[in-house]
Amino acid sequence: MEQRQPHATAPVPVFALALAAGAAVCFGVGDAVGFHSQAAEEVFVASWLMGWVLLAWSAIVGGGYAVLLARRVLSRRAVSGAEVVLVAASLALIAMVLATYPLWGTGSAAGG
Repeated sequence: MEQRQPHATAPVPVFALALAAGAAVCFGVGDAVGFHSQAAEEVFVASWLMGWVLLAWSAIVGGGYAVLLARRVLSRRAVSGAEVVLVAASLALIAMVLATYPLWGTGSAAGG
């Protein structure tokens, strides 16, 4: 009789968490550098773009894995608590970065 082996899928939510952390770091670097000179503006723009790329991929990977976990729960297959905690942490970090660095609504033309 063939036995099913559990999948080692914890690296997927860890990867999503690392991508979200990388996005937060990129946005923080952009804030620290600012845009007061031409060279600083180039670093700011590059870090801002890299932050959004990392955040988008983090949302794709983390959200996709959250859907996978939900499907596994609904089909009554085993889900480890570590997977749930890691997915929840990655989605919480994604939400925190999105709340801190929104894509729109914080431009220089606000109130002008």
